[in-house]
Amino acid sequence: FCKSKCCYCDFNSHAHSNPDLKGYIKALILEAKNRLEGLEPQTVFVGGGTPTLFPPDLLSELLDELNSITAFRRTSLETTMEANPESFTSAHASAIRLAGITRVSIGVQSLQKDVLSAYGRVHNPSQAREALQLAVDTFPRVNADLIYAFPGQSPGTWKEDLADVIGLGPQHLSCYELSYEPGTAMTSMRSAGKWRAEDPDLCEHLFKSTGEQCERGGLLRYEVSNFCQANHECLHNLAAWRSLNFVGIGAGACGSQGGVRRTNLPRPDEYQASVLAGKDPALEQIGPDATSLVFEHLLMGLRLVNEGVSRARVQRLSGVDPWSLYGPQFIELAEEGLLDADENSDAICATQRGLL
Repeated sequence: FCKSKCCYCDFNSHAHSNPDLKGYIKALILEAKNRLEGLEPQTVFVGGGTPTLFPPDLLSELLDELNSITAFRRTSLETTMEANPESFTSAHASAIRLAGITRVSIGVQSLQKDVLSAYGRVHNPSQAREALQLAVDTFPRVNADLIYAFPGQSPGTWKEDLADVIGLGPQHLSCYELSYEPGTAMTSMRSAGKWRAEDPDLCEHLFKSTGEQCERGGLLRYEVSNFCQANHECLHNLAAWRSLNFVGIGAGACGSQGGVRRTNLPRPDEYQASVLAGKDPALEQIGPDATSLVFEHLLMGLRLVNEGVSRARVQRLSGVDPWSLYGPQFIELAEEGLLDADENSDAICATQRGLL
């Protein structure tokens, strides 16, 4: 759930309108009991929507039950919860820290009032700064989400925002170029001529200058859009980019185990009704396909700076050599300076130009 739907968002989030929060938590716990017993996860990520729309006591109840089911407090190396500035209070921070959260991700997006308003965000710059400061003061690991390339945005204004956020001391930043996803309100406005996308040359400049400014602030790019201090990479996201197994619970949650991809029912009310009726809330489960597995490993792994994809690992997991499927494309991209790839080597990695 979210307080409102941002105009650029294509995630499975639903505007908050008196949902049955207690019933939804009950459904989450029941699905966890059915599917996660004894899991002992290495990472946990409580994402949104906006988890902090739930009152602190319900979040504590959820985390206590998840720990009883999975023992995550003993096994998890990183336990993250997302939060938005308008609903992240000191009561939330204290409750979830005590319940096992070790990392918080704050949806700052911008420190400019007009930009926040255009995006449909419901917080203001002061709330964003206060929420980020509260997170830094309470948790050992903190991320801030930011978006750049707002139409008409000056590089100077973006530079100021970035400096302000870095100055508050988060160990991790996610800086995303504004994208136009199918079905979003913003994409519809662009198609109708009411919203103009930023010039690609300026977007390239902002991409490069963001990396340079973050590096000066002690945060190095380790993925296309992610920067961190040493040893503060997001371990949960690294697992996804490396195509490791993960389990998702909740409305619209996705998971992948042994190449089998599963997606739950997207609507919270339908998901909740299905679980509480004793049914499996899965919308679909797609079995492993060797060609798709190779493509997904490349799609995710090439995002990682200086790491990329291991040819041998992909072949071991899929049974197919990536070079047998994409050899000509690898050679062409390498000749264009976009890919580091050689048929006699294991690593397949995007170059700095390729990351663009």
